Amino acid sequence: MPYTVEVSFDRFYDNINLSGDHRGTANVRRDDIVATLGRTFEIVEAFSTGSIPKFTALKQHADLDVMVALHYGKHIKDKTPTQLLQSVREALAEWRTGVRRNGQAVTLYYKTWPTVDIVPVSRVVNDDGTVSHYNVPDSNTDTWITSRPKALAATIESKSSECGYNFRRIIKMIKNWNRIHSDYLRSYHIEALAIKVFSGNLDDTAWHVFQFFDNARKLLEGPLWYDTGFADDYLLWYDRQEVLKRFDTAIEKSRSAWSKTYGDTNDHKSAIEIWRQIFGSDFPNYG
Repeated sequence: MPYTVEVSFDRFYDNINLSGDHRGTANVRRDDIVATLGRTFEIVEAFSTGSIPKFTALKQHADLDVMVALHYGKHIKDKTPTQLLQSVREALAEWRTGVRRNGQAVTLYYKTWPTVDIVPVSRVVNDDGTVSHYNVPDSNTDTWITSRPKALAATIESKSSECGYNFRRIIKMIKNWNRIHSDYLRSYHIEALAIKVFSGNLDDTAWHVFQFFDNARKLLEGPLWYDTGFADDYLLWYDRQEVLKRFDTAIEKSRSAWSKTYGDTNDHKSAIEIWRQIFGSDFPNYG
């Protein structure tokens, strides 16, 4: 068992991290889905996205996203987002499916991990033929959302090079914290917050976790623009207030935990107990 805060964070990360490279499984499932949907739709592009290929996924809480760009004129033009998602579900009628909670994907359930969220999209290209962005259906609002998942993945990779290994580690820790504190924030939103908050080398895990809570809290007070849209436009007023309350508690506790090990105090036992209050049972006990 750990006797220092840094070792505790290492153990905590091991407890929540989806380790290994699962891109092989992702590619097999993607190809299987493309072959199945290809019997009904003309597919112009398909690729794996989401937290698994970005290496920001949590153990036992990660699904695979497969973005499938369909021929716009044949399959999307004049359809509402809800109609498009329903047409994909109908094409997969022989399998067990559902609609993801955020209303932007059709979930395909496999007998083994991972479940796959299929995101049917239209592709928008520039005059030179390069992809500008993708239009994602949102059946909750029956509107289209602009998305650039490849650009987000590239930014996370770039930030990881700039900030070091702790950039992705802290993202996963915050995702786990969010999961056990009512799961108000979406994964994409947490990643956007981390991109906005962090710069430079994140060499002290405990300090930078506190810094995330403290600095991200300011960005949660109002609309957060990231890339092509607002990363937080899904948050209702009440939900935002609840998130802010949880951040306030996390800021207070993480500041206290940090102070226990700062300077001459060196009280790792008390600090670990506080960090465990913040992150729950996946954070190890002292000793």
